[in-house]
Amino acid sequence: MSDGTDGTQEQHVAHAAHAAVRGTHETPLDAGLWALTFAYVLSQFFRSYVAVIAPQLIADFHFSPQMFGWFAGAFFLVFALAQLPVGLMFDRYGVRGPTVALMIVGAFCAAVLPATTRAPLALIAQAGIGLGCAPIFMGLLNHVLRTGHGARNVRAVTTASAIGMAGALLAALPLSRATASFGWRVVIAVAALAMLVAALGVARFVKPRDALDRSRERRAAHDTKPATQRTPGSHAATKRRAGLWTLMPACLAMSVGSTFRTSWGGPYLADVFGFDVIARGNAMTVTSVVGIVASFGIPLAVRFLSPKRIVLAWLIAGMLAALALACVPAGSAAVSVALICVLFSVGSIHPLVMSQARSIIAPHRLGLGLGLLNSLVFLGIALASSCFGWIAGVAKASGLTSAATYAWLFAVTVLPLAAGAAVYFFSPAMTAAADRDTART
Repeated sequence: MSDGTDGTQEQHVAHAAHAAVRGTHETPLDAGLWALTFAYVLSQFFRSYVAVIAPQLIADFHFSPQMFGWFAGAFFLVFALAQLPVGLMFDRYGVRGPTVALMIVGAFCAAVLPATTRAPLALIAQAGIGLGCAPIFMGLLNHVLRTGHGARNVRAVTTASAIGMAGALLAALPLSRATASFGWRVVIAVAALAMLVAALGVARFVKPRDALDRSRERRAAHDTKPATQRTPGSHAATKRRAGLWTLMPACLAMSVGSTFRTSWGGPYLADVFGFDVIARGNAMTVTSVVGIVASFGIPLAVRFLSPKRIVLAWLIAGMLAALALACVPAGSAAVSVALICVLFSVGSIHPLVMSQARSIIAPHRLGLGLGLLNSLVFLGIALASSCFGWIAGVAKASGLTSAATYAWLFAVTVLPLAAGAAVYFFSPAMTAAADRDTART
């Protein structure tokens, strides 16, 4: 004879099971994610500030075109080289420890930059800022995508990425006006302090990954591997993992066009169209706003198109924009700014490609896999910036006009975008279930 306790116990069990399922499938914007998102705002600022104050930096440090190219590329070169070691540290230690340690290094280097007048030390400081920013977006991705690559995870990543684009907006009109009023050194010193505060926020709110979590992940990976091998779709799964190489050229290419927002766009507008610091700030504000709108448009776009189609279309659009600028580099300032907006917005596909990679990479190798792809993203910027510096130096020595010089830079930009789109066409799409979930987001 039942006394009613069985029913109560069943209700408790059902409630606990529902909570467990809900916790498994939902990815709330917790305090840790907000802390990483704030840090990402600063990372975007430091990626973008050079374009607005480039003439001031060149004048203060007496940079040659080649030296400026090295300075602008130092951030992204170190950023790219750090991705694999950072990914390995994330797999071993979790997100919090490595991120906080490197952000503190970045904050110190950001404080050194405005305090020095020596070009070699400025170059080292810029590289140190890149090291400090290196774990931030990767940490954000790992924080979210370790639970899967479904609709909620894609939404969390793309939303946080879109919010982070506010940093690029700060490195536009606000930076130009603050530089005109207080000088660039004061502004960068304040940004260094903000980075230190962000590091403390990550230390406070991002939870450490304890030994139980690591053990559970290893056990889950071990338990699912034999089942995958026994299923009829094991060949397809292996093929999907082998398809990681098809994402690599797209990662290398997607941010090459962003070089004109992060560093070379300012000199281009100054040299070809005579923009002063305020006008450059206004132009970079427009590109940043377009980038933010594009980032927030990603979750809407995936309601109607698959992530793969969105990525492919954006790569092709960037290629066409660079081609147009290469053909007519000095035609219209407004059109040129609009085309730079298109080039910059190509970087908005970054979270989609990373989420697509998440459906390919084994969970216990997520940090390493995302680190590899992220290294290619920022290696593309570093190589492009350094290559642009070399081309500009040769063009100056050859007596080419500014318009002709930048035509060559835009022409070079076309090549990686075209190659990235061509190879990405053969990439494996996300699973059908993930695409359906994403479309319902």
